[in-house]
Amino acid sequence: MVSSAGVGGEGWGFIHNIPSNQICPFATHPDHSTYPLPSVIHYCQRYAVDRYFWGKRKMPHDIFTCEHPLLIEPPMDIGSGKYLQVTEGNNKKKEISEDKEKMDGFVLCALTAATNDAMMYFKNRHCEGGANREKTYDMRAGKDTAAKK
Repeated sequence: MVSSAGVGGEGWGFIHNIPSNQICPFATHPDHSTYPLPSVIHYCQRYAVDRYFWGKRKMPHDIFTCEHPLLIEPPMDIGSGKYLQVTEGNNKKKEISEDKEKMDGFVLCALTAATNDAMMYFKNRHCEGGANREKTYDMRAGKDTAAKK
């Protein structure tokens, strides 16, 4: 299990074994025969790298509708050491370590992919007249970035 980045006694060692440039691609399409992973993500925290964010309390209640857009996906190179800051709620930047980027990046990529997969499953089965499949919902901002202002 992993939950909060760096907490002892959790499975973060498995995440550290994944090469930094493969964190997000591997998190979105895990293969346990390539790298073993913790079996559970206990999403009790907020996970943020740069402007990308996933938080259970910020999840909209209407994601399983035909109209709601998918979540914006983080870039595939998150975890590589390129994104060593996080944008906080007040739009101020805060520095983070390479380890924090890698750990939060892994969970952020895994949960974003899982959420979008679940939304697509719903849309493919219940939205006969079409559905919003755009990846434009910014969870940190709490809005669709494609919506008219």
